[in-house]
This record gives sequence, structure tokens and C-alpha cells, in this order.
Amino acid sequence: MKKNSTLYILVALLVILIGLSIVLIISNSKKTVIIEDITAQFELEKEELQDDYSQLALQYEDYGIRINNDSLAELLDAERTKNLRLLDEIKTLKVNNARRLSELRKELETARTVMRSYIIQIDSLNTINTQLREENTAMSKQFQEAQQTVNELSKEKEALTEKVMLASMLEARDIEIRPLTEKGRTANKIARTSLIEFKMVLSKNISAPVGEKTIYLRITQPDGMLLLKPQFENFEFEGYLIPCSASRSIEWDGEEQALAIYWQVEEFLHPGTYRAEIFADGYLIGSEEFTLSN
Repeated sequence: MKKNSTLYILVALLVILIGLSIVLIISNSKKTVIIEDITAQFELEKEELQDDYSQLALQYEDYGIRINNDSLAELLDAERTKNLRLLDEIKTLKVNNARRLSELRKELETARTVMRSYIIQIDSLNTINTQLREENTAMSKQFQEAQQTVNELSKEKEALTEKVMLASMLEARDIEIRPLTEKGRTANKIARTSLIEFKMVLSKNISAPVGEKTIYLRITQPDGMLLLKPQFENFEFEGYLIPCSASRSIEWDGEEQALAIYWQVEEFLHPGTYRAEIFADGYLIGSEEFTLSN
């Protein structure tokens, strides 16, 4: 009877041991599954957090390119550098460091908040810059239009001034040139010419300023040389002082006036075609060609 009781006890212990073994096996199996689930969940969260930080880094880079404000650009670059450092940390984060993963997620939310404030500033600056560009474009257009108006008015003024100047310019017409002998008769040959007479009529012009005026005569020889006396006179023409062959002062009253200028022949004259040019008030007011023959 005692042997049977011992046997029962041994069998019962064996059953208990087997049961405990089964329980441990099941428990370990569940524990492994739980650990695998936790690890998978951690890796998933880690991967999502890594993607979030990567997208934030791209946002920092994108907005950094679009702004021209140096101070804001430096702040963005500092945040971007910090973001990249945290991204590198996430890549090397151990599976059992759930606490740091949670901290990094909180830092991500903070970084997003900071990023939103920067976006508001950037958009505000871009709006201001757009307005400034539009205002600058409008001002440039107004300036160009004003400059064009000034140029047109300047051209009109120049044209008007030129018309006034042309209207006030004297005109020498009916120019007659005669070689004369010592007795005042018409000379038929150069050898007999002692004086050359240049007669002309100044047309009526009430626009020309009245008062004393000097009429200048330039005589060009066939070889292109100017006939000049040793003590020749200069006058102004187109901003230059040029010599004249002879001159005469008159009193101009705006009415038609006839006059004559004379050249005393004291040099050898070559046969050929000569040219006489008449000037007054800085303008060429008439010209005529004449021929002297042997």
C-alpha cells in the first residue's frame, strides 16, 4: 500500500513538471511573440520618425533657397543642421531605447512648430518683396514714361529753338560779283583786276534781332586756299573761330537792305572758279561761285 502511494506521488510530480514545462514553453513563446511585436512596432515608429525628419530637412533646404534675408537664412540653416544631426541619431537608435524615441518625436513636433513660424516669416517677406518689386516696376515704368515725356519735350524745344533760330537768320540773296579795274569799270581779264565787288541784298526779317551786325566774307581760290590779308579777322562759326577775307558792319532794322563788300587785289590771282561765302550771326547766309579768266 505504501509503495502505491509513492508511485502516485511520483506520477503526480511528473505530471506537474510536464505541465510546468508546457506552461514555460507557452509563456516563452508568447514572450518571444510579444518582443517581436514590440521590436517591429519600434522599428516602424523609428522608420516613420526618420521619414518625418527627412521631409522636414527637405523643407528647410527648400525654403532656405527661396529667401534672400541673410539673418533668417542663418536661422534656417542652424535648424536644418540640428535636424540632420537628430536624423543621424534616429538611424543608430537601439530598439530598447523607447524613451529616446519618444523624446525625438516631441522634438520633431517642436521643430515643426518652429518651421511653421519660419514659413509665416518667409511668406510675409516674399509678399513684401513681391509688393516692392511691383512698386519698383510701376515706378520704373512711370520714370521711363516721364523720361520719354522729357525727351519728347526736349526734342520739341530743340526743334522750336531751331525754328526760331532759322527764322531769325539773315538771308543774303541776289549776290552779284564783279571784278573791277582801277577806274571802277568791269575787268575782263585777271591782270586788269584791282578790286572785286560783292553786292548782295539782305532780305527783310523782323525776327532777326535789330542793331549793329557784322557781315563776313570768305573767298576761296580755285586751289582751295582762302584769300586773306596779313591782318585778317576771325569770327565764330559752329563753335569754332575761322578767318574771313573781308567784313562790313551794318545797322540792321529788320527791313530789306542792300550792301556791298570789296576785296582789294594785292596778290597774284590764278584763273579759275572762285567761291564766295557770306556769314552773319554765326550762320552761313549765302554763297555764290564766280570765274576769273586770263
